[in-house]
Amino acid sequence: MKKWQQCKNLLLIRLDNMGDVIMNNAAFATLKEQLPGCKLTLLTSSMAAPILPYLDTIDESIIFDVPWMKLKDVTNKETVYFDVIEKIRFFQFDGCILFSVYSQNIFPAALMAYLAAIPLRGGYARENPYHLLTHWIPDPEPLRYIHHQIKRDLLLLEHLGLTVNPSRLPTLHVPRSEAIQAKEFLTKIGIPDSFIVVNFDVSESKREFPAEQANRLIRQCLASGHTVVSTGVKPSPYLQSCIAGIAHNNFYNSIEQTSIHELISLITNANAVISLNTGVAHVACAFDKPTCVLYANSNPQHGPWSQYSVQFNFEIPQILKSKNEIICYVDRENLTQGASTLQAEAIVENTVNWLASITTKPVAAGS
Repeated sequence: MKKWQQCKNLLLIRLDNMGDVIMNNAAFATLKEQLPGCKLTLLTSSMAAPILPYLDTIDESIIFDVPWMKLKDVTNKETVYFDVIEKIRFFQFDGCILFSVYSQNIFPAALMAYLAAIPLRGGYARENPYHLLTHWIPDPEPLRYIHHQIKRDLLLLEHLGLTVNPSRLPTLHVPRSEAIQAKEFLTKIGIPDSFIVVNFDVSESKREFPAEQANRLIRQCLASGHTVVSTGVKPSPYLQSCIAGIAHNNFYNSIEQTSIHELISLITNANAVISLNTGVAHVACAFDKPTCVLYANSNPQHGPWSQYSVQFNFEIPQILKSKNEIICYVDRENLTQGASTLQAEAIVENTVNWLASITTKPVAAGS
C-alpha cells in the first residue's frame, strides 16, 4: 500500500465552523512541511470558507454543507451529494485525512471518500470502520483522556507516520495588501488607535453569556476608560440586549458592518479581545492577541490556546445542554479537565480585572 509520505494530492476533510478549521491549521501546516510538493485540498463548510485565504496552507477547497453537521445552509436535495462525490472522484486524490472531535462520527464523511475511490483514508473512529478507513486510529477520547483539538489533530498525523511538533500552534496570515487596507478601514470608521474588541455573537444559544451581564461588562470596560468595539455577523434580539441603552462616545457598534477581512483588521489592531467561545476567539489566539474567553462549559476541546489567553467558564442551563451521549458522559463524569464554573457576575469582575492587568500597549499581530 502506498504510504502517506508518498502522497502528492491529499484531501483534508473538516466540515465544521470557522474556529474549528483555524485550530486544524497547525496540522495543515505540518502536512505542508512534511509533504513538500503535495497539493492540499480542504473539503469544508460555507461557515468555514471565509477564513481559508488566511490559512496559508490550503491550495484548493471544496465547499459543501452536509446534513449530519449543525450548519445553516444544508441542502435537502440528495442528488447533490452524489455530485460532490463525483467531484471528489474527479480530483483523483491519493489520500484523505478526516479531522474530527470525539463527539463526532466520521463515517458519513469517510463513506464519501470511499465512494470517491480515494485509496488512503485515515481518521479517528470509536467503532471499527472495516473497509471505510484504510488507517483506523481507535479513538481513546473521552473514555481514557481528553486532548485539546489542536493536539488531537497533531497526534492523528503522528499515528499516520508523520513527524509532528506536539506544541505547535495554529497561525493565520494576512496578505500585505489587506494589512494596508485594514489601516484605511480603521481610519475610515474613526476608531482610535487604542481599543478593545468585544464579541457576544455565537452560533449556538447554549453558548450565550447572560445578556444583562454582557451589557454590564461593556459598561464597566467603558467606565474603565477603554474604547469598545462590539462585533457580530448580524443583529439578533440577544445581541441587541447585550448593547441595549449603551450610548457612549467610546462605544462603536460594528455588528453586521464588517466583512471577514475587516473583522480580522479589528482583531489584529486591538489591544485585547473579549469573546464567547467562537471563531473570533480563535482568530485572536492565532494572532497572539490578549484574549479573554467567556466559555460555556460544554466541550473542553475548544478552549483558547495562545499564551496570552484566559478562560472563564460559565454553566449551561440544563435545558440547553447537548443530547449527544458522549458529551453527556463527559458532563456527567465531570471530565472537563477540572474546569470550575463561575457565576456571570463574578466573570464580569474577573474580566475587568484581567483587562486592567494586561498592558495597554497594543500587541503587534503575530508577535
